[in-house]
Amino acid sequence: MSLLAPLGLLALLALPLIVFLHMLRERRRRVIVPSLLLWQLVPQSRAARQRRRLSITLLLLLHLLVAALLGLALARPQWDLISFGGQRHLALVIDTSISMAAPAPGGGSRLEAARSRAQALLGRSGAGGSITLITAGPQARVIDSDRTGSARLVSALAGLQPAGVGSDIAGALTLAEAVLQGRPGAQIVVLTDAALPTLATELGGRRPAVPIRWETLGGELDNRAIVAFAARPRPGAGPVQVYARVVNYGSGALRTVVRLYGDDTLLDTRPVTMQPDGEVELTWTVPRSIEFLRAELDGDDALPADDRAELGLAAYRPVRALLVSEQPAALERALRAVPGLELTVMAPSEYRGAAADLTVFDGFLPAAWPSGGVLAIHPPRDSALLSAGVAAPPSDEVTFTPAGAALFEGISLGAVEWGPATPVTPPAGATTLLSRAGQPLIVRWQAPGSTIAVWAFDLARGNLTTRLAFPLLVARTVRDLTPPAVPASALAGATLSLRTDPRATTVEVTAPDGTATPLAVDPGGQALVTFGQPGRYTLVELAGGERLYSGQVGVNAGAAFESDLRPRPVPETVAAPPPRGEREEAAQPLWPWLVALALVVILGEWVYVHARRLRGFAEG
Repeated sequence: MSLLAPLGLLALLALPLIVFLHMLRERRRRVIVPSLLLWQLVPQSRAARQRRRLSITLLLLLHLLVAALLGLALARPQWDLISFGGQRHLALVIDTSISMAAPAPGGGSRLEAARSRAQALLGRSGAGGSITLITAGPQARVIDSDRTGSARLVSALAGLQPAGVGSDIAGALTLAEAVLQGRPGAQIVVLTDAALPTLATELGGRRPAVPIRWETLGGELDNRAIVAFAARPRPGAGPVQVYARVVNYGSGALRTVVRLYGDDTLLDTRPVTMQPDGEVELTWTVPRSIEFLRAELDGDDALPADDRAELGLAAYRPVRALLVSEQPAALERALRAVPGLELTVMAPSEYRGAAADLTVFDGFLPAAWPSGGVLAIHPPRDSALLSAGVAAPPSDEVTFTPAGAALFEGISLGAVEWGPATPVTPPAGATTLLSRAGQPLIVRWQAPGSTIAVWAFDLARGNLTTRLAFPLLVARTVRDLTPPAVPASALAGATLSLRTDPRATTVEVTAPDGTATPLAVDPGGQALVTFGQPGRYTLVELAGGERLYSGQVGVNAGAAFESDLRPRPVPETVAAPPPRGEREEAAQPLWPWLVALALVVILGEWVYVHARRLRGFAEG
């Protein structure tokens, strides 16, 4: 119950005034006597000298009751329907970041404590109420919504696990407000350890439309973590330089050991000492032949997940390329300079449709496009694969389109003579990257099972091959037509949009616990991979049963904004008042009932007094 006019309670001061008036009314009766001289000689009894007590009568009680009812009515009380069995609509926002795996004061993890608290709230929404379960992991998600006590919600709650690095509480609150909009008795309950340095910044000044109750789990915990682990290859075929940063998020000095493993073989052991809230940076130089690295901290702490870090060293994805040309010299030199590319050269008369990751045709086109990446240079005009366009008038001025910005960035083409070009009509959905007098010079498009680019100009009759821009343009075109290598590392909970080989139909993802999950590749050659667990992931691209590519990704839990387990103050959020219609629906005024009850009591008092008078007249 709430009071709209609390100052109205001052009317309750009438209660002691009524008592005082009743005490005055209870004095002795006046009696007329001839003289008081003889009364002075009469000894007074002790009872007469005692202070007279207030007589509790029915009239006194009725007067006090009326005054109390009217005093409360002036304060304009209203009741919440929820308190009287009405509906309550809750949104439970549960932090599922990696830090919630740390121990809670009462035993178990912080996430287990949040799960237990949420289970206790599942049955407290009133008849007909609802509960929406929202997780605030790296991305906020609505898990489920159902009525109070739903077995489905209990099952969903039991399946919650730490989802990764980061807690999108701001996004979760936005989802909760959208779900609860227009519902009476709405409230958001946030269960979090508040171990997020940016929490106050993200939510500072926020004025939510729904009241928010924060429940903080966990407490002060010391932790240490590997928050950075990266590698940079040296020029040429030399070794790889590796960097790691270790941080002590604790109040005391720390001595530990960092171990570095290469392909599961111990490479180095380094003792380190860190001051409170201190850090140390480490570097190593490892052979380029190593494919995967792992760094580990010795000993145990509050969050073991961030005591190790994984890193892949495959900087480039291997490309099997096929060059079909009568005069391959210039193209062959440029292609062999591309890192990770294995080249085979043949004449057009020898081509029989050999499979390759990238096929380059120079002045020749087969009867059908091969699968994989395809680069067609100066295609013949009589090819059935391309529609002939209208020849443009001679011109040296070329036009770059925004779509080709990445391809030509930093490349100087001002002195390039492109020579004659084959007039080509791009197919539907093609993107023109470079044109001359309205005629396409470089075009790119996606076909089923292939990514195709056409250079319509003749390399032999221009000067591009003599310019420094040529090998760079060739290398960028190769990387554009073939998918990149998988990233060396990622944070737990991150989602990767993986660009696959155009021939791939499935990506098989093997998690650190050995669970294999097949993912379908969409028509655009993309697959979404979510890294839910820290550790080493293996990604295999398949075309039917054929393995096209296999890569490894190191997924880590250590991050500067996650590994510090000390809670931060939760922001003071002030709920905006709900619209008037919602306020009237959620709370009903109580004062009219109090006034009505006071009138009933007054009427009852009037009946009681007149009944006594009538009885007295009848007896007299």
